[in-house]
Amino acid sequence: MYDGCFGLNRRPFVSVPQVDYYFPARAIDDARNTLARCIQRGEGAGLVVGPSGTGKTMLCLLLAEQFGQSFLVVMLPSGRLSTRRALFQAILYELGRPYRDMDEGELRLAVMEYLTVGDGGEHGMVLLVDEAHTLPLRLLEEIRLLTNLARGGQPLVRLVLAGNAVLEERFASPKLDSFSQRLGGRCYLEAFSRTETQSYIQSQIDSAGGQGDQLFSEAACQSVFQATGGIPRLINQVCDHALLLAYVAGRTSIEPINIEEAWADLQQLPMPWNGETQSDQDESGVIEFGSLDDSTESSENMPKESTFSVPTLRVTAMEDEADDTEPSHQIHRIERLLAESDDDFQPAGSIRPEIEISFDEAIHPFREKFEHEEIVSDRYAAVAEPVTVAQVCEEATTEAESPSIDATTSTPPEESVEVFSQPEPELEPVFAAVPAMDYDVFDVENPAEEDQPVMVVPPVAPARRHEYRQLFAQLRRG
Repeated sequence: MYDGCFGLNRRPFVSVPQVDYYFPARAIDDARNTLARCIQRGEGAGLVVGPSGTGKTMLCLLLAEQFGQSFLVVMLPSGRLSTRRALFQAILYELGRPYRDMDEGELRLAVMEYLTVGDGGEHGMVLLVDEAHTLPLRLLEEIRLLTNLARGGQPLVRLVLAGNAVLEERFASPKLDSFSQRLGGRCYLEAFSRTETQSYIQSQIDSAGGQGDQLFSEAACQSVFQATGGIPRLINQVCDHALLLAYVAGRTSIEPINIEEAWADLQQLPMPWNGETQSDQDESGVIEFGSLDDSTESSENMPKESTFSVPTLRVTAMEDEADDTEPSHQIHRIERLLAESDDDFQPAGSIRPEIEISFDEAIHPFREKFEHEEIVSDRYAAVAEPVTVAQVCEEATTEAESPSIDATTSTPPEESVEVFSQPEPELEPVFAAVPAMDYDVFDVENPAEEDQPVMVVPPVAPARRHEYRQLFAQLRRG
């Protein structure tokens, strides 16, 4: 967007690592030389450890370009491999060999055959594994087994592992003792120093066709280092965003205030970095606190001013007046001031809770007064007719004294037929009003009072056996 502005012919700060933007800082250049020696001489596997954004991927790209002519270079950019089959498939894919529809054993044999028998390159293969700290231990052990392949006294697989500090901790495990013994070099990447940050920013601007010392002043470069801590990835982000904001605002140079604005815009924070600003302290680096005087009388006896030094965190001792040096004088003065005060004493700086929780008086649920009262009535009691105890006893006696019909007689008694042929009118309303239940209800508390109405639920009506007997007698007679 701003490539044509500031005299630039390309974008000087990119987010994706590219070999053309390589800056030979001390840490990364030493690591490059060490790993190149291990690969070229076959000394063993190389290990690169560094924080995020310090150039591990850039270093792998440099090695791939350097040895791409004499070795078969396989670079695994992501260590998110969970199985051995996936590992061998990724290697065969980078080599341009078939990798589908084969199991783990076939994939392993395909890699070994290509390196030992097939056209595996003049000197073998260089395997670069980025983000190696995400690999499980079983895959690291499988990669170690590949380094055992040799031809003519030279290893066929030259290995470089790059990752963060977790990778080095993995090699401290006893399970990887054999692998740790085969490491030919350990390299550690770190952030740029203050001087390297300034040199990196200005060299990137110069390589893009601009003038780095004029576009980014020394103060602006120092602000970039203060904001990013010298992490190359963060330096690229801040400088690229600062150039974009300068292009929109029509500025021709980058100042420290622009770096602060760019960092705040990226991080969405009101205060961009953790360092102290010059506005927080004066030139001497000392913040002075004066005394708070409530009255003239108290100001005479108050201690003198004390100073607090920010850089050295040193507090000078308070000097008291000559007449108040004794502790007894101080106690008497405090007691006098408290006696003269009408209000209650409140210590300065008392801590109170930000949220006060208050509980209302507990209400007893059974003592609460209800606004509305609802009367509940029994619907069965309203429908059923009251029956007295005397009526129930009379009906039971009548049923017990009624003659029974003998099944052996040819003709049943006429009286029994007349008695039971007619329905019982007194029990019909009870059956119709009250549903059938298997129990009776009587007044247990007052059994002697026969005239008291009682709610009676009769049992299920018994079968009329006399009618069955009469029917059987008629069937016998033909």
